[in-house]
Amino acid sequence: MAAPRTQFYHPAPVIDAALRGTERCIRRAEGVALVVGPPGTGKSLLLAKVAEHVRDDFDVALLSGASICTRRALWQAVMAAIGEPYRGIDETELRIALVERIRGLAATGAGLVILVDEAHTLPTRLIEELRLLTNVPTPLPAVHIVLAGSVRLEEMLGQPRMESLAQRIAVRSYLEPLDHETTMAYLRTQVKAAGLSWDRLFAAGCDDAVFTATDGVPRLVNQLCDQALVLVAESERRVTPADIATAWREIQRLPAPSGLDRAASDRPHPMDDDAALHGEVSDDFGTDGMGVIEFGAGDIAFADEPGVVHDDRGVRGTASPSEETTDPWSGPEVELVFGAGGDPFDQYFDRAERTVERYMVEGPDDFSGCRHVTSREGQSMGRLLASIAHAAPRPAEVEEHRPAQTPAVKAAEPVVMAAGSGDAVEADIDDADMVVIEEDVLPAGGGTPAVFTVRPSDYRSLFTRLRRGAGG
Repeated sequence: MAAPRTQFYHPAPVIDAALRGTERCIRRAEGVALVVGPPGTGKSLLLAKVAEHVRDDFDVALLSGASICTRRALWQAVMAAIGEPYRGIDETELRIALVERIRGLAATGAGLVILVDEAHTLPTRLIEELRLLTNVPTPLPAVHIVLAGSVRLEEMLGQPRMESLAQRIAVRSYLEPLDHETTMAYLRTQVKAAGLSWDRLFAAGCDDAVFTATDGVPRLVNQLCDQALVLVAESERRVTPADIATAWREIQRLPAPSGLDRAASDRPHPMDDDAALHGEVSDDFGTDGMGVIEFGAGDIAFADEPGVVHDDRGVRGTASPSEETTDPWSGPEVELVFGAGGDPFDQYFDRAERTVERYMVEGPDDFSGCRHVTSREGQSMGRLLASIAHAAPRPAEVEEHRPAQTPAVKAAEPVVMAAGSGDAVEADIDDADMVVIEEDVLPAGGGTPAVFTVRPSDYRSLFTRLRRGAGG
């Protein structure tokens, strides 16, 4: 059956190591256990086996993440699994009842084991809720969590917001399909568990055909063998590799793999190397009908010689006896020389590069050579700014509190220019379209620049004048 049953558990090396590691993690309270694997490799069976082993010492809640989408559903599922009331209770009361049950278990030296299958379908906020259960204050850790899912589960736990849970993972187990040798043992173990004999039910070559079709995925192995037995039930004969191929097509509705079709043909395979070389038979890699080129035969391989180059029509001609006796590896030797690539960062520059600050300006005079663009909107804005500059003189208190300046440096006054008018409001400035407030001016002879204190009231005064002129 596709559903896992612990009585048919086969201790394959990978899944048995995962079972021992997970059970050790629970009994020693090491932290969270993680089981990752592709579909059909035994994750659900592993959790069922863990629950069977620890149920005598712990309360066990075996959950399916696909059926849980809210916190209330999570607490209800846990309470139902351990035999506690869960109907008609709101979320807060459910969690309080669960915490009280955990503390009662801890007082007796037991604990709660939560096994979550298909955990990759569980929202991350619910996984975080499970982690918070491990923080329930008890003398010893009383909540043990095992998460099983696909590779997506590990990607979810790698997110920054899941770092707190990721740090608690003590055991990571990775399931994978069975190899050829383990698949052979798995087939015979399953048939023996059913009270039958493999050799009496299946003909020679069926085990290889099963492995070729399923790639060692246990769930597919079970389904394929069961379907093959159904096909031969009325004829009361043994299953053949041809029946395995037919059963695969019945289940998957797809063509059987090329290796499985060849195994099902029940014909001896030609072992003539020369025939295989010239494309007269198909090989294990499904190259039937493909062209075959002899490498190492010199220029002959690239000439239109009979018996050497083939296309999907087969052999172009018949090789002469002299050509058949020719050593296929004769011909000129080809030497491939690859130049050692240099380090692209290991370069020497002959010319020194000089960085020029193209956009560094010291005052409005630097814009005198720039072209000014005028427009109807610019002219109206210029007239408005000019009216503000004339209507609102600078407050007297700002001039009174201005610090003394050195003779060598003159602080620039706030200058309001008429945008688009072409004429500056201030007679000594020949620029437009800008408001300039200079705080630091470099001395003419170089040296340390003089820093002038600008009070916030200076800026507030300027902005007040601008707002007043704009109509508030």
